[in-house]
Amino acid sequence: MKEIKPKNCAVCGEEFSPNKTTQRVCGMACAISFGKSNIQKQNAKAWQKEKKIIKEKLKTHKDWLQDLQKVFNAYIRTRDKGKPCVSCGCKVEGSGHASHFFSVGSHPNLRFNEDNVHVSCIECNLHKHGNLAEYSTRLPHRIGVDAFNTLLSKKNIPNKLSVNELKLLIQYYKTRLK
Repeated sequence: MKEIKPKNCAVCGEEFSPNKTTQRVCGMACAISFGKSNIQKQNAKAWQKEKKIIKEKLKTHKDWLQDLQKVFNAYIRTRDKGKPCVSCGCKVEGSGHASHFFSVGSHPNLRFNEDNVHVSCIECNLHKHGNLAEYSTRLPHRIGVDAFNTLLSKKNIPNKLSVNELKLLIQYYKTRLK
C-alpha cells in the first residue's frame, strides 16, 4: 500500500499526515471551522449552479413537455380566473383544473392550444371525464364559432415540438403569467 504524502491544513496551514487522500484538515477543530467557513459555502453555491446545468442537460423531451404542461396549465388557470366552469357553468372553487376539449392522449398536437384548454371544476374534469357533452355546447360561446371551427380543423394536423420550441414556449408562458 502506498504511503500518503503530508499535506497542509486548509484552515490553519500546518503540515499534517492525512489518514485518507481526501482529508483536507488536520484535526477536529479545523474540520469544524472549515465546515462553517465561506469556502465551503461558496463551493456549495457553485455546486448548486453546476447541478442545475447538469440536470438541464440530462432532461429528455418528455421532461420538457411536463415542464411546459405545468407552466401552461398555470397560465390557463390565471387567464380564466373568475370565469365559470366551461362544462357545467358553476363557479370554480379554488384554482380549478385546466381541462382539454380534445384530450392530450388522442390529440397531442392540441395539447398547448389555448382555444382547446379552459378552466373547469374538479367535478367535471375528474369525475365526469371533462363532461364533454356540455363542454362541446358551451365552448363555441366562450371562444366564438370561428375559433371553434378552426380548432376542429386543426385536430388532425400533426405538430411535434422540438426541445428548443418547448423551451421557448416555457419562457413565453412564464412571461405571460407575470
